Amino acid sequence: MNKRVLLVAKFLDSSGVTTHMFNLARGLASLGWNVAIASGGQAGEHSYGPKTFESNGIPHLDVPFPRLSFSVGDFIRAGKSYLKMDAVVRKFNPDIIHVHYRSTSPYVRAIQLQHQIPFVTTIHIEGLPDSFLHKITTFWGDRCISISADTSKYLIHNLSVSPSKIRLVYNGVDDSYFRPPTEAERCHARQKWNLGQEDKVVSIVARLEHTKGHDILIKALALLRAKGCDVIALVAGEGSMKKAFVQQAATAGVSDLVRFIGHTDSREVFWASDVSVLPSRVEGFGLVTVESMLCRVVPVRTPAAGAYEQIEDGNNGFIVLFEDYEALAMRLQQLLADKGLRNKMAEAALLTAKNKFTQKTMLEKTIAVYKEVLP
Repeated sequence: MNKRVLLVAKFLDSSGVTTHMFNLARGLASLGWNVAIASGGQAGEHSYGPKTFESNGIPHLDVPFPRLSFSVGDFIRAGKSYLKMDAVVRKFNPDIIHVHYRSTSPYVRAIQLQHQIPFVTTIHIEGLPDSFLHKITTFWGDRCISISADTSKYLIHNLSVSPSKIRLVYNGVDDSYFRPPTEAERCHARQKWNLGQEDKVVSIVARLEHTKGHDILIKALALLRAKGCDVIALVAGEGSMKKAFVQQAATAGVSDLVRFIGHTDSREVFWASDVSVLPSRVEGFGLVTVESMLCRVVPVRTPAAGAYEQIEDGNNGFIVLFEDYEALAMRLQQLLADKGLRNKMAEAALLTAKNKFTQKTMLEKTIAVYKEVLP
């Protein structure tokens, strides 16, 4: 009999967490697991809502998780959410539950106590709140999966999780989909956004939020223009800071270089790019960096969590310090001016990603964690 796993998330938003759950769910299903996802539904505009999961054979079960607080209203809503979660568990009858948002862990812990179902948790970001209250209201389950060495350290030192519970499993990407383009595919991708074949193009695929560092990229583009080097940036994603970034680009005199293209297939964005950028202030791993590497695009990113496991600085990409738009501009200029260097580093990036960050490897290691706790 095939094992049944229930993935649990507070909601499905435009972050890499949702993308990871989709990759994980689809991969597990392809290996014969019965997979369902329980969440509060879609949050924001993006491509990985409940309909996408359902169209790929992953049932979505609605559980409206409220915010955690001590108000009477939220206690009532929390009680209703637990009853809905209990109904979902009784209906789907999972062998194991996999939590992806720690705010949902109290519900799953209660389910575990009632139904004796093992559960594991994945921590997707470094820097989660670590107050005493947050510690006592978080339940990590039988095992806690971290997605980078940095998140492992954070779990141990800031959240007091026992090292014996932690398992390191890098996020993985489907390398049959994210792959280097043919010349025709590259041309088509560039035509989609009215780019010339000789244009210098960088891309950032991320939510339009302060933590992702779009403002740093815009400053770098302005500096490059001042040096006589015009670089076009494809900005893929949506978020609350879009208007602010549009205004910043206008004030910096680079509106014509910054193209906000909304939610779109990240593979096509990378196929149209010479370099990918992720100047984040906070990350858990940076899944889009791996996607770009598999598309044979050189990454430049900050040392947020996951960076040093993905990038050997100067070999398969560059790591620039937080907030350092001058260093970012310098590395972009270096890569865009030297095609030989760019090709050499792109090939090294592709090799690294194929060796360390494929969906196949991620699935094997995740299933190994499941087997540790399954009866």
